[in-house]
Amino acid sequence: MGEEYRIGGRSVLIVVIATILMVFLGVLWNTLLSSRIWIFYNPGSVNCSEEFTALPYLVILLGILPFKLLRGKVDVRTLTGLYVASIFCSYMAVGYGAFRVPPGIIAQRWLNPNTISPLIPELIAPPREIAEQLIYGGPSIPWSYWTPVILYWWLLYSFFGAYMLSISTIWQKEWIEVEQVPFPQTLAVYEIVKQSEKKTAKPYVIGVLLGFAFQFIVFLTITFPWFPDVFGWRCATECYGAGCIPTNHPLYSIVALALYSKNPSLAALFYMAPLTTLFTSTIFNLFLFIVTQVAYYAGYYTGLMTMPGCGRAECGPSSLEWGAPFKWTVVSNMGGGLGLVLMYIFMRRKYLAETFKAILKPEQKEQKAVGATLIISYLVLVGLLSSIGISILNAILMPIMVWLFFFAAMFVYGRTGYNAIGLGAYGLYWLRAIWPELPESADANYALTCILMRQSGSDGLSLGWGGVLAASFAGYKFANLTKTDTRSLYYIMLIVVFLIPLVWWLTLISVGYSIGLAYLPFYQSTTFVGDISYAANPENPWSGIAPEVMSGGPWIPNFIAGIFIVWVLSWLHARFVAFPLDPYGFLLTFGSRCISEGIWTMVVAAWVLKLLTLKIGGSKAYEEHGVPVATGFLLGYALAILAGGIISAIRFFIPF
Repeated sequence: MGEEYRIGGRSVLIVVIATILMVFLGVLWNTLLSSRIWIFYNPGSVNCSEEFTALPYLVILLGILPFKLLRGKVDVRTLTGLYVASIFCSYMAVGYGAFRVPPGIIAQRWLNPNTISPLIPELIAPPREIAEQLIYGGPSIPWSYWTPVILYWWLLYSFFGAYMLSISTIWQKEWIEVEQVPFPQTLAVYEIVKQSEKKTAKPYVIGVLLGFAFQFIVFLTITFPWFPDVFGWRCATECYGAGCIPTNHPLYSIVALALYSKNPSLAALFYMAPLTTLFTSTIFNLFLFIVTQVAYYAGYYTGLMTMPGCGRAECGPSSLEWGAPFKWTVVSNMGGGLGLVLMYIFMRRKYLAETFKAILKPEQKEQKAVGATLIISYLVLVGLLSSIGISILNAILMPIMVWLFFFAAMFVYGRTGYNAIGLGAYGLYWLRAIWPELPESADANYALTCILMRQSGSDGLSLGWGGVLAASFAGYKFANLTKTDTRSLYYIMLIVVFLIPLVWWLTLISVGYSIGLAYLPFYQSTTFVGDISYAANPENPWSGIAPEVMSGGPWIPNFIAGIFIVWVLSWLHARFVAFPLDPYGFLLTFGSRCISEGIWTMVVAAWVLKLLTLKIGGSKAYEEHGVPVATGFLLGYALAILAGGIISAIRFFIPF
């Protein structure tokens, strides 16, 4: 672990104050945005599986500014702490998923008072007459009802944070120092620090201008009807920037050509990914187009030709993602993710053994603290989950399976900046071992297990549980770049994960009772996030627990095939240096959201651009021109997101 810069008490105090401010202002920010733009202009995590975090860019810029004005040297220890606080806030409190759980569970009191609500104990949601006070405001906060609710959710999310943080700490030396996993989203933020230490490079400035111009034009397009549709964003384009192929288009006959991304921020992220991963994805995307066309002529996917682009990708048993014969979601998100983690643990078994031996040594106090935190947090989680009606078996398995699912997602996210397999209802398949036959109606155990696993347990980083794993790795990566001591950073991250949920709750309660959420645009358009009880309905295909319903038939063979394919790719990639394919590019191709968001265009663009840069100018051109343009673009992109969010919040008070 690096020991060059140890984070001191002043930096810790700054981080604590900054964390409180970020959560408080971030929650207020989000309540002032309508659902039409909220998922893309909140300060935390935006743009679906890109999981792009704009807040760290702003925080680092503001953190550097005082030092630049005073002509002093930038304090990298404080900046590292601020980055950690901002990335944790982005994924735990102010991203697009922050209002799903627990608010989505509390909302069951008035959304489903006769079905789901009776299954929910008052320990996690107050009675309806109290819960509705959040919507319309109240004269005073009835703390006797809210205190146990706040306490429960604070402990659940904080200890999940400590659990995930401990796991990332165990792996951080291997990932960050040995394998040097790039984490492109972190590299892009760190580039601000690099550029501040010298005269800002011209390619970086160009990138900033391009990124801001692109995203701000998109914002103006979707906000003001009179603004010209420069990028065709209003026509046949999904909200995350994926264009659909119209049914009357000549290319519509290409069966796998469902969507194509028009979002260049993805290309900027992918540009910093390993060339092998980009090449692998390019090859497998070509394979996808060919085998899908062959399968269509063989009698499969016949229903695709009656669907629009989004439907062709993910809707029903005839879609690219779920349809026979391939069922790519089952192969990639389910089997592929599990296979990747199992193979990686097997290949790194010596590292794990050495790490656990170090934890048991009396002189390794830091390692023992991590091990103790892991064990204690896991036991507390089991106790908390079982206390609300979840069976002890489910409570024992849930933290393990949540870690497994998001750890698999980190392999691709860490290399590409894109959450290829960690978003969607793909972390519930293991529950079929608990319920081989689905119940006709839900009891408390079934309902709460499925809702929590469908939301926080498997549906994106910004719902908190998986986000802590991503934030922890990102924090360690930033510390490695700034040569900051990771031992002191661990304790700062531990403070942050316990601080964020408490501040979030106190802010939400205060806003609800003083103003009333019904009078704010976010609630008016979403009622928090809509009704999440579908996860508790065994007959709902989107619940995630019944892949055979969504895929229209048996799925276990495809699940096993996914495990086997990833095992083979992992072994060949590790065994033979010259082998050109890796398992990460495979998952970046066939992951559900990868197909749904049409990222193949940006993968190919990034591969071509990076290959040309290295062939023409070598690594020097890549470092001095390519990376500054890409990271500058992402800074401009982030600033435009923040500007769009601020303007939208202002429009609530001053319509224009």
